[in-house]
Amino acid sequence: MEQAKFKTAVLGLDDRAISFLAPAKECGLFDIVSVADSDMAKAEKISQQYNCTAFDDFRQFTLQNDVDILFVAEPLYRCMEHVKTAISNRTNVLKLVPTAANFNEAGELIKLAQKNKVEYLTACPMRFAPGFERLCDYLKTVDIRQFYFIKAYTCLGNGSCETNSLDKNIDPKLLGGGVLLNNCFELIDEIVLNFSLPQQVYALMTNQTADKKARQYLGEDTMEISMKFANGLIGNFTAAKHFGPAGGVAVPLQIYGPEQNIAVTMNRLAVYDSSNKLIEEHKYPHSPEKCIAEMLIDLGRALLMSDEYKLRYGARHDLAAMAFIESAYLSAKTAMPEGPEKLYEISECDNLPLG
Repeated sequence: MEQAKFKTAVLGLDDRAISFLAPAKECGLFDIVSVADSDMAKAEKISQQYNCTAFDDFRQFTLQNDVDILFVAEPLYRCMEHVKTAISNRTNVLKLVPTAANFNEAGELIKLAQKNKVEYLTACPMRFAPGFERLCDYLKTVDIRQFYFIKAYTCLGNGSCETNSLDKNIDPKLLGGGVLLNNCFELIDEIVLNFSLPQQVYALMTNQTADKKARQYLGEDTMEISMKFANGLIGNFTAAKHFGPAGGVAVPLQIYGPEQNIAVTMNRLAVYDSSNKLIEEHKYPHSPEKCIAEMLIDLGRALLMSDEYKLRYGARHDLAAMAFIESAYLSAKTAMPEGPEKLYEISECDNLPLG
């Protein structure tokens, strides 16, 4: 007998959302029944490929589709009411990063999903990248307290500080942040998953766009964050849109201890001794499509067999990453250290313990 499939709709058809469609179909758990985008020509093109309906009216898209799960790539300031309607209609939501524009918004959506007994989750394929999966396994075999410094980079190397996608008709407060919120969620998530939330973060940020009036709309293009964890662990996180090698930093995460240092990429984990001699290496084939497929299979199994199979990563992990991001932005404004761990603990989502 053919396995049941989840009726799936997609709201927003940027490149990220389109990259989810083929893995969703090929894993055999999702049936794409409708797509929506403000560009009707794009929506119709995708609908023809997947034999589904197309919309450019988000309200009608929500009202006319009774689906099991909604993939959301559209920024929430353009579709928040429709996402809330979907959740209230007991539709599960998989939101492409970030979870929301800020911590409070993320908490509100997660609590609404809890109330309606559905999931509001953030899509993080990096969690299923072989290099980072191996890191998680490796850290379980050693005393994590030995490590004293973490160095993390998200440097996109895009070149020019100008932008071609500035919507000046939108309230800048609704746009959320810049490079940290929109480009660093998954790497922050990896730090939180493996080392928990920092007790304190201290952040500096800037934007080098020549048009000073435009800066309020663009958010930061460069951010530097110092992190302090329990047990003496410290670290720094560099987020930059306009410097670094094209395509990103070669080694996004490095972890240092007195006897060994660890370098992690999407498809490789390498362990060095104190003299920087390679003592252990794990290299794997890496396919972004495979990471997406594994993430979707994990989600599909958890929804299909909720009594037998639990999500590997849940809303509490998403909210923890948002607490880190929120605290970093607050620190940049106050010029004081802020506490993401404390922010997470005092949130109203008190039934989402991190651990």
